[in-house]
Amino acid sequence: MKKLLFVLAFAFIGQQAFSQLYIVTLVDDYYYPNAGCNTSEVVLVKVDPTGNQTTTCIQRDIQMGGLITLNQELNSIISQGYQLIETSYALDSDGGDGSLVNNGSLNIDGVTFIFAIP
Repeated sequence: MKKLLFVLAFAFIGQQAFSQLYIVTLVDDYYYPNAGCNTSEVVLVKVDPTGNQTTTCIQRDIQMGGLITLNQELNSIISQGYQLIETSYALDSDGGDGSLVNNGSLNIDGVTFIFAIP
C-alpha cells in the first residue's frame, strides 16, 4: 500500500512539472504604451509560470539589433531549464505563411513562443 501511495504521489508531482509554461510574444508598441518603447521598437511580452508579466523593448529592424535582443531574451528563458515546445506565426497581410523576419524587420503579427520544463 505504501508503494502504491509513493507511486501515485510521484506521478502527481511529475505531472505538475509539465504544467509550468513560459509564454513570450511580440506585439506592437501601440498595445503597450506603458512599456516606454519608441515607434521603431516592438514590445516583447513575457509571462512566467507564476503569472508575472514583464515587457522589453526590442528594435524592429534587424540591422539595428532586433535579433540580438530577442536571442538574449529567449536564451535567458532556456538557461532556466525551459525548452521551446511551440512557435506560432500568424499569416502576413498578403496571405503568405508568416515568419519571424519579414523584409529585414521583425514580424510582430502574432509571433508567440511557448516554453515548458521537460
